[in-house]
Amino acid sequence: MEEELLPVSLIRQYFFCPQIPYINMVLHVVEPETESMISGRTSHEKFRAQHLPRNMKPRRIATEVPLSSPKLGLCGILDALVETVFGELVPCEMKNSSIGCGNPPLKDRAQLTAYAMLVEEQYRKTVKRGVLFYREDGRKVVLTVDESMRRLVIKAVREIRGIVEAERMPERKNLSACPSCWYNRICRSSSSPAPSAHRIR
Repeated sequence: MEEELLPVSLIRQYFFCPQIPYINMVLHVVEPETESMISGRTSHEKFRAQHLPRNMKPRRIATEVPLSSPKLGLCGILDALVETVFGELVPCEMKNSSIGCGNPPLKDRAQLTAYAMLVEEQYRKTVKRGVLFYREDGRKVVLTVDESMRRLVIKAVREIRGIVEAERMPERKNLSACPSCWYNRICRSSSSPAPSAHRIR
């Protein structure tokens, strides 16, 4: 029997806080959509050439690209897959946030790396880099897809599956983000989720 494919979004959640995959996959609870989340989703513009760095010349851009790999145990929908004039495949993700002058957070880099690995599996071509575009401040970040990030993604998939199989809530890691996190009301007590939580059926 084949294992259920994990959504790539779960990789991003794992690196934000490893308790969220437990809450989603074991307790079957997900954060309900807020008005701002719905507005962001419905107004989410498609990735275009102007979202790329100037030195990246696209031949074609495919948007909302479905990807899956039983080998990696992952699936997801990539915002955009760019084919450059040189035949290079470049996965791209658009974020409804800003990062200022800093580097992209690990959760975004891990998510993009996971998509890069899926592209390699599906298209049988090596992916060397990807692009993160942050809508709020217009930052365009080119991410090198290196072996250390690939190993990190593979390790995360293994650890998420371990969390689900053991049905044991892991330790919190990103404590500074807890006060503003919706899941904070649930992870205080793994035995009883909040009454307003939305269960996955």
